[in-house]
Amino acid sequence: MKTLPLYAVENTDHLVLPSDFDGADLNTPALELVNDFKHSAPDIIDADTPASDTLAMMQHEHSRLKLVVDSKGKLVGLIGLEQLSGQTIMRRVANGDLRHEILVSDLMRPREQLKALAYQQLQSCTIADVVATLQHSGESYCLIVERHSHQIRGVISAEDIAERLHIPLNINKAPTFLNIFDSLSS
Repeated sequence: MKTLPLYAVENTDHLVLPSDFDGADLNTPALELVNDFKHSAPDIIDADTPASDTLAMMQHEHSRLKLVVDSKGKLVGLIGLEQLSGQTIMRRVANGDLRHEILVSDLMRPREQLKALAYQQLQSCTIADVVATLQHSGESYCLIVERHSHQIRGVISAEDIAERLHIPLNINKAPTFLNIFDSLSS
């Protein structure tokens, strides 16, 4: 075993983020943009956390989405900033909910509605393939699942792809009857 030299952090040393690296493009292997839970812990939040606290927390952490877990650590859904918007919360308050009683579990996208890609698929796909899939499905993010072991291995989001590649990327979700009814009644 050897001892490595330590260096002082200089004023010119700066923090880098994945979006600072320009090497990725639409032909880059898809796995390079997956937030792989085998290598980094997922962003999680408890389902019974107040929504208003979650919004402030996510803004402070510069986080766009979090996996929602129950008291046993089981995945029950996913929450994104769009579900925590002031408009969404105000709509709930207008329907009689007390603002401080609205929980993440009230606003999250439940597990049953989440979509996933197989990890094995991504091993031979490009980012362009993932973008096409997200656009075709109207999903702005999806989980990555190892089908043989049934492990939720990661998450990939259109916003992360757009930020990393420095390209605009719009995902248009096909409106459902409920979305149309909701917008008419607002």
